[in-house]
Amino acid sequence: MSVYKRALAAYRRFVPLVRWLGFFFCILMPLQAQENSISVTGEISGAAGTLWVEDDGAVVYRKAGMAFSLSPPVFLLGFDLGQVSSSLPWFNSSVSGLRGQCGIDMPAGRLNAAFGFFTQSPVYAAIDHIVLSNDGGQGSFFSLETPLRFGSLSIVPHYLHGEAGWNDGDLYWFFGKPRIPSFHIFGLHLYYEQYIGGGRYKHGMSFSGLRADLNIISNENEPLFNTILNGGLFLYQCSLEKNKIAITGMLGWLYAGASLEGALTTSNQPYFLFPYLSYNVNAVLEAQAGFVLIRFCGNQGIFRYNVDLGAVHVFYDRVKADIHYQKKRLFGGETGYEEIFPKISGLGAAFLLLEAGIPALPLSRRFTGLRFSLGLQKAFFLPWGYEKLVSSGGGSSGDSPGPGIFPAEESSGAVTLSQIRTILLSGLSIYGALHW
Repeated sequence: MSVYKRALAAYRRFVPLVRWLGFFFCILMPLQAQENSISVTGEISGAAGTLWVEDDGAVVYRKAGMAFSLSPPVFLLGFDLGQVSSSLPWFNSSVSGLRGQCGIDMPAGRLNAAFGFFTQSPVYAAIDHIVLSNDGGQGSFFSLETPLRFGSLSIVPHYLHGEAGWNDGDLYWFFGKPRIPSFHIFGLHLYYEQYIGGGRYKHGMSFSGLRADLNIISNENEPLFNTILNGGLFLYQCSLEKNKIAITGMLGWLYAGASLEGALTTSNQPYFLFPYLSYNVNAVLEAQAGFVLIRFCGNQGIFRYNVDLGAVHVFYDRVKADIHYQKKRLFGGETGYEEIFPKISGLGAAFLLLEAGIPALPLSRRFTGLRFSLGLQKAFFLPWGYEKLVSSGGGSSGDSPGPGIFPAEESSGAVTLSQIRTILLSGLSIYGALHW
């Protein structure tokens, strides 16, 4: 594709966004210009960056949004557009989404509501030189949050409901396509603030729960497998803001559980089940993990610096999959049984996030309320414990180790120029915003 065609495609993609931004400006600027009228504040923001980079492809993201508030009374309205795309040779797809939110202040608190949806383009994935594809998918969600204030104490209940589904694709006649008919996240946050010695202290405790149903169905919508997902997150955080510095600490505990059961039979898989007559699977998963995060924020002149250091580690797991199958051959049959015990306890990762930027730089002396912010971020990750999954081939009992998910040359421990480039370019992002 020529440079001209690429520029024309980019222009057509952003024309609707520019029109909407112009429409909002036409409404907001006259309101703000009138004296003793409604006060309008807002921002236009954008961000772009890399999630993973290799020599022959990358996973990148883009985001743009707008938000504004009117007072009195305080009314909030905003939306965000985002996209994550992958051009890696072993995975090629993109996910685009929109999120809208609105809120209004009340004497005892605020009512916040949000909605959104996403669409996924056709997926092409290569696993052990086998290329699989599907026609993409779509999903939507709705969330509600009602912060309540009682002096220094704030109580924030929240709830989210979503659903998603994916279209037909290669080999889905046998393996099935996923469908999430219901996805629920609910929880409660408690915050307490106090001011001592010119500093602002904040303590918070929160709990969030997850409940989701995941169904695997064939291209003819025949049910194959049913999965129930459960999870819980407990979090404590404390922060101190004083002068030009802010320090935040977090401790958390995560629980996850899942169960899967289902069968492939000649009734729900009449095409590609041969040589199997039936294939039954029952699996359970339980895992518990802890994490810690320390965040330091500082200001020096017009610049701001943030450093986030944290780690997550899986302390306990119970994973077991029972597989029963019956084969049909030309002469006679065969019945088999397998047990799989992959171990995920001991897996973990440490991460470091560095950020530097300009929080709010005035653009004009005439328009004193117009400010611009700009920042850069770089993330580093250090995983551990994953080499045992590669060496054991998933932990099947009685079987020889299967093929690893990493190339053999990467397991030698030698750091190549390609790996250095991946480390430096992955997790790099830039963001900016215009405030008024």
